[in-house]
Formats: sequence, C-alpha cells, structure tokens
Amino acid sequence: MQILPLATLTPDEPKPLTLDLRKNMDDNDDSNKKSRGQISVEVWYRPFKEEEENLVEEEQEKEKDEAEHGGGLLVITVHKGQDLEGRYHTNPYAKIVYRGQEYKTKVISLQC
Repeated sequence: MQILPLATLTPDEPKPLTLDLRKNMDDNDDSNKKSRGQISVEVWYRPFKEEEENLVEEEQEKEKDEAEHGGGLLVITVHKGQDLEGRYHTNPYAKIVYRGQEYKTKVISLQC
C-alpha cells in the first residue's frame, strides 16, 4: 500500500510515479522496513469545469454530504509492479479510498 494525497497532484498534468509499497501506513511499524516491492503508475487528475460541475451537481443532489470542492476525474494507470512480495501478484492494481468509499482499478491485460 501507499498513499498519494490528491493535493499533491497538479490538475490536468499526468504524473508518473514509482512508489515503494508498505504493509501499512504506520511509520513506527517495523514491518514497513521490509521491502514489499514497487509499483509504477501514472496519475492524472482533471477537475470538472463549471458547466460539467452543474451537470454532476444535479445528479448528486440526492447525496447529503456534498464535498466543498467540485469534483473531477482521477485516472490511474498501473504500468507494472516489481519485486512484489508473494507469488501471485501478476496483476497490480490501485485501490482508491475516497470519502470512505473504496474503488479498485480495472485490470486490462494487453498482449502485443
């Protein structure tokens, strides 16, 4: 696992990253000292424009806990995982936690 706060992203600018994986997010946990591999991703955040926000807001009026900020599109492309812990990690993915909801990237296997 690894955390990437949205605030670190520049809107409309793809950001390639290679992230060291951790067992958990506790900096004091000795189990995080062990290498768990790396994941190479590209992250891109595109905030909705005002007219797009209006369309989305109409759909989201049913939700009570609307965010203070507009919304946007978050695209995460997982390019590869390397030196991953365990035997069966052939399809790396990203799990996104946003406002308590969990989402998992789709795995698309391309053969050229």
